[in-house]
Amino acid sequence: MNLIEFQKSMAPKRTEVINDLCRFLPADTLLFWSDNPDLQAFQKKHWQPLLDKLNSVFKLNVKTTTGLYLDDDATLTQEFARHLNNMSDKELTACFLTASKTKSVLLGLLLAKQKISSADALYASFLEEFYQNQKWGEDVAALNLRRLVKEDLEEIERYLQS
Repeated sequence: MNLIEFQKSMAPKRTEVINDLCRFLPADTLLFWSDNPDLQAFQKKHWQPLLDKLNSVFKLNVKTTTGLYLDDDATLTQEFARHLNNMSDKELTACFLTASKTKSVLLGLLLAKQKISSADALYASFLEEFYQNQKWGEDVAALNLRRLVKEDLEEIERYLQS
């Protein structure tokens, strides 16, 4: 993936990209927790520090649910949009690409602002899979997909640092 070219193609569409990222926020992976106590404890151990960082560093008021639906929080969306609008084109590109790889705009924000590593983003985005692997072992197809996502996230991280 040529990230510089992608950034150039995305720059004229900043408003559209930001609106798309904001629309995805209520469906973010980190917001939906299991009602299974063991998995929820695993999520709390690994996701709660990320949510705490989002709330403290970015002054977001991120709320989670164990249900299938989370009410849209207009204040959270506005604050999230403000952070996206203040990003450079490079950061916004990294946020967008990370979100598309991890199913989490929140992980996108954290990685784009270099508050977490690509390894942290990968682990958080595949957390439920890692939990299942502890019980049932690795799935080869899933492992191959994770390797591809890992490579993409590492490339995004290098791009941010260049």
